[in-house]
Order: sequence, then structure tokens, then C-alpha cells
Amino acid sequence: MTYDVEALLPRLSSFRPSDRSELARWFADGSRRATALSAVKEFVEVWDRAKWLEAYSIERIGKWIAKTQPKIVVEDLEEWGSRYPTEARQALIEGLRLGAQLREKETA
Repeated sequence: MTYDVEALLPRLSSFRPSDRSELARWFADGSRRATALSAVKEFVEVWDRAKWLEAYSIERIGKWIAKTQPKIVVEDLEEWGSRYPTEARQALIEGLRLGAQLREKETA
């Protein structure tokens, strides 16, 4: 795990407005987007290894990503989450689905 990914993980854990703003900057910057994606994937994988699952935290992140971030980010996470469907990855995909529905309602 890189230093940047490690630095972003606490932001995913707390997920305050300031954390979301920082993550949004990483997703918006094409040269740093892959690092932000890696951080989200690592966050989900940490939950995969945990003895229990806090699905809401993962869904909340997925919902925010689908609602606010570029489609390329959403597609990458959907593909990654579907490849090996664990409970944590399914929570991410559910959040992405819910966020996409909200985005559609807002643009309609």
C-alpha cells in the first residue's frame, strides 16, 4: 500500500465533509484518480477481512461516489466489485446503485 493510499484511508473511515472534499479533489485529478480508487478498494478489502461488516459505511461511500464523481470512477468500482462479490463489495455496489438513482432524479 502506498503512502497516499494509507493517508486517504482515515478520510474514508470518518467521511466528514472535509474528507469528501479532499477525496473529490483526488478523483477529479486524472493523475491522482487511480490512487483514490485504490484507497476505496483497500477500505472495502479491510472490511472483507474484518470479523464483522459495517455495510452502511461502505454503502454511504458508494452512494456519494455515484452521485458526485465522474462516471469513469463509478464504472471502475462497479467492475472491481462485481469481479469477486464479497459482502463488502456488494455493499459498495449497492451504494453505487443508490447514488446513481439519486443522480438520475436530480438531473431529471
